[in-house]
This record gives sequence, C-alpha cells and structure tokens, in this order.
Amino acid sequence: MTSHAPGSEDYRFACVSKVPLFADLSAADRRWIAEVAVTRHYDRGEQVHRPGERSGLRIVHRGRVKMHRANESGNEQLLRVLFPGDFLGETTLLTGRPVDSWAVALDASEVCVVGGREIRRLLHERPEVALRMLSTLAARLDDAEQQLASITGASVGRRLAGHLLELAEETGSPDVRLPSTKKDLASYLGTTPETLSRRLGAMQDAGVLRLGPRGLVEIRDPQRLRTYAGG
Repeated sequence: MTSHAPGSEDYRFACVSKVPLFADLSAADRRWIAEVAVTRHYDRGEQVHRPGERSGLRIVHRGRVKMHRANESGNEQLLRVLFPGDFLGETTLLTGRPVDSWAVALDASEVCVVGGREIRRLLHERPEVALRMLSTLAARLDDAEQQLASITGASVGRRLAGHLLELAEETGSPDVRLPSTKKDLASYLGTTPETLSRRLGAMQDAGVLRLGPRGLVEIRDPQRLRTYAGG
C-alpha cells in the first residue's frame, strides 16, 4: 500500500464528489474535504483495514473492496463489495468502536481517506451529512435483515435468483458480472461453492441464463428468473 496526497487537488475533489453522502454539499465544502483527504493505493489482495483499527472515512475511488468477517466456525463471511463512490468506516466514526471486519482490495484500488477529526467537524457543521450517513446505515441494516431472512427462509435457488435480479437492476443491463468469487458469493448467500455452481448450471441448462468468462452472467429469461426468486 502506498499513501500520499496527490499533487492534483482536482483528483481528490473528483473522489469526494463521487460519494452520494456529499451530494448535497456545496462545491466549496467538497473542496475543503478534498484538501484534507489522502489517496492510498492498494494492490489486489492487499488489506485496506483490519479488526481493531480506528480509521477515518474511506471512499473507494477506483477498483473494488471486499468487506468480510470471520464467522463462529472461523470461515470467511462476506458482508458486501464496495464500488467507486461507496464508503466504509462510518460505523467507527459514529460509535467510537474499532473496526470489527476486514476490508481487502479485489482489484488494484485507490481509496481516498478523510481523517476522523475532519469528518466529525463536518458532521457537526453540516447536519445534512450526518442525516445522509444515518440514512445509509439504516439502508444497510435493512439489507442485512432481509439477507438474514432470506438465508433462514428461502432456498439457495431463490436467493441466487434474487441476487442476480438485484445486480441487473443496479447495472440496468441483463448482462451482469458477479462482483466476487463463487466462494465469496456462496458465503454471502449462505451456501457452499459446490451448491452455488449446481444452481447456476441448472439455470443455464433451463435456458434462464448463460454463464460467460470471468463471472459474466447473461440473463436470457428475466421473467422465469423472477419466478425462481418468488416474484
């Protein structure tokens, strides 16, 4: 990992401006955040943070970052994958508790980091940012509750179909690329890689989708996929 404050302030401004959290701020406020931000570069597989740290707000500028925890059996449990514009570290800022998860770069990634003191000052001076941050946390909690309900009450095929439909909705395209490995996706869906592969293969054999290289999934029959998902 390399860390520096780039010579181009416009570069950091672009990173800050990409975050929905700061969408309602004036250009001057976003410029101030950019001035105190530091850009860090991570190689694929490099840790962005680990349990016990008290990091500032980290904004993904380029690449993808995976967040995960170890479950009771010691296996890795995927929490979410972050894309450009997503952020992490807000829970520590709001609660004062250290980080309890790992974050790892899935690609060569760039992350803009804003220190905790600067973010707390911003939250104090701009309550609308605090409200947006709480809204984001509430949405994540709702997603986690729905995921838990799905894992405990729905079949693997149904959970998989629902996840593929969510990806298609996010990208606005029937061609989606799985944002993580089959092992990670199986962990997220509460199943095993072998079972996941069988379900994907069965959907392909049924003509619902076509599997391509590097995690590409072409949804050929969205209506039948919705039926799989119970919609």
